[in-house]
Amino acid sequence: MMRRTTAGEWGRRCGLLAAVCLGVWAAVSAAATPPPVEEPPVTLRRFALLVGSSEGGEGRERLRYAGSDALAMSRVLGELGGVAVADRVLLLEADRKGLLGALERMRVLVEAAAADGVRSELVLYYSGHSDAEGLLPRGERLTYAALKQGLGAVPVDVRIAILDSCGSGAVTRFKGGVHRPGFLMDAASQVRGHAYLASSSADEVAQESDAIGASFFTHFLVTGLRGAADASGDGRVTLHEAYQFAFHETLARTERSQGGPQHAAYDIQLAGSGDLVLTDLRTSRVRLTVAEDVQGRLFVRDWGNQLVAELQKPAGRRLALGLEAGRYQVVLERPSQRFEAELTVSPKGGSELRAEHFVPMTLTRTAARGGTDMRAEALSTGEPVILGDMPSVPFNLSLVPPLATTSLWGGGGRNHLALGVLGVRSVQLQGVGVSAGVGWVD
Repeated sequence: MMRRTTAGEWGRRCGLLAAVCLGVWAAVSAAATPPPVEEPPVTLRRFALLVGSSEGGEGRERLRYAGSDALAMSRVLGELGGVAVADRVLLLEADRKGLLGALERMRVLVEAAAADGVRSELVLYYSGHSDAEGLLPRGERLTYAALKQGLGAVPVDVRIAILDSCGSGAVTRFKGGVHRPGFLMDAASQVRGHAYLASSSADEVAQESDAIGASFFTHFLVTGLRGAADASGDGRVTLHEAYQFAFHETLARTERSQGGPQHAAYDIQLAGSGDLVLTDLRTSRVRLTVAEDVQGRLFVRDWGNQLVAELQKPAGRRLALGLEAGRYQVVLERPSQRFEAELTVSPKGGSELRAEHFVPMTLTRTAARGGTDMRAEALSTGEPVILGDMPSVPFNLSLVPPLATTSLWGGGGRNHLALGVLGVRSVQLQGVGVSAGVGWVD
């Protein structure tokens, strides 16, 4: 006798059959579809040629800071720009042949390092003399056409040339260069082309300053690359951010100079998308973080009295500067007010600078016999007066003034410990002073 199947049993059987069919279909589909192929990550290898040339030939003044400017660029690219020691060449006081030879060395180095999945970039930095026709290393002209040809022979994806020299804007296609949307890139972008940055327009002089111990353009470019140009606050400085910062700061500092206003120029011909990152502060733990409550013009000097950064700090914005570990003096300048702070940037985690760390400064106008004191001259012209202009003489031992160790520095200096037998005198004292006789501070 046949058993009648109920509607519920039919439903269960149909559901079981559907599940079996679905499983078979999934297995067949999985076997027919190949697994996704993971693309190898694209890495970036950056090379750099840093050139400093003080001599420009007969009738041209010897530059004081061409070599140190090239060294400053080398350091910031090594610390924050991802350029390994083996991939950067520092070339000082070379002639035309030496510069072309260095470009050939870079070509050989890049070819030997070529590998699949590795993008390559070349940064050429030149600090020295030039004119409207070309560079003038040791007075020997290297035309801009020959320079571009030498750069083009190096097999890299992107070429970045930074020229800090008089009339270097002539290397750009025309004054101001060409700006194309989306020319920036990050390390993973497939971008090709070149970027030429010039410190001055074709008919202008590039200026250096004894007060900052560098050329204006390189000084602000390096400051920007150390983090001051990070307008987005993402911990990275792009080509566009670095150029904009250096352009505006250089123009502001040279508008009233004897050499006249200095306008940086550029010619950028890059195809692609993304951001061309020049420095990445996120890779460094050695940072000076300036808190939101700090507002004004900041001058950061290392313990050797070298000005390493200068920038305008707005209120409400947190700012990070990638610096070498060590002790620093920071001057904060506001209209009719100046403050200072001293701190140590730790190699493990860096340091934070807040408004409460600053103390007021007292400046006096002085003039040296036989000449004009630089601080007095700066006051009369409205230029920023930096306490760091006065050398730091930490220890002052005195029998009786002027028989004291400070005499070795012209009788001035800022002391942290002053000891006197019959008397001791300090121009500035930040610390302790002890004397068996008399002691005073100017």
